[in-house]
Amino acid sequence: MVNAKSGVWVLLLIALFIASALGCAATSLGVPKYVKPGDLSSLAGTWGGWVVLPSGDAFDATITISPNGSYVVRGGAFSATGNAVVKDGNLLITSTSTTGFATEQRTSTASLSQRSDGTLVLNGFGHADAGPFNFLITRSK
Repeated sequence: MVNAKSGVWVLLLIALFIASALGCAATSLGVPKYVKPGDLSSLAGTWGGWVVLPSGDAFDATITISPNGSYVVRGGAFSATGNAVVKDGNLLITSTSTTGFATEQRTSTASLSQRSDGTLVLNGFGHADAGPFNFLITRSK
């Protein structure tokens, strides 16, 4: 038999776990930053992180973004090129060519945040013909 006191403790532990998980997620992503149309060139440079494909396979990737928004992604046998534009405070990213995996066009949206140490984070989610994918890349400021 469960009494009311143990039920309160269970609810308290669940709330503590959820708060802890949310705190860790916020710490790893940082403080959200709204991307303005003129900010695209400030995101130029080499970013590193990981990509998870629709198959669930994950790999380390390096992404080089040019001041005009064109980009190149490289990771293992995979590479892609495309263009990024600012839309609604985020980056709208569209591939123009891919090699190494399925070659269908991919689109994604990435949000920008900044960690307390100044590291910039792009956290993105997208869709390809094969299904959803995501990525998280960082660049030291």
